[in-house]
Amino acid sequence: MNKQRTVDSKVLSILRECPETRYDDMQLILCYYNRYSYLKVGDLSLEDIVNNYKGYGLPCFETIRRSRQRVQSLFPELSRQCNGCDGSIRVVIEIE
Repeated sequence: MNKQRTVDSKVLSILRECPETRYDDMQLILCYYNRYSYLKVGDLSLEDIVNNYKGYGLPCFETIRRSRQRVQSLFPELSRQCNGCDGSIRVVIEIE
């Protein structure tokens, strides 16, 4: 459980600093791996990462995805779409 809190806090930090990761799990995973691993994950093949993530001391893709969901439920301002936003644009025209 303590490890999960660590993943959540790291994901929270990334979501605050890199808004593009709020919308794309793969961007979040890449940013997480590059920031919190001892090697440049972008230089590795996907096959190597998938087969050896435990050896590199990294959480799996699904753990990071679930962590993003938890963090975004607690901090709606970091979600894919703000709860207060309905996606529409309102234009107010005043005629005198």
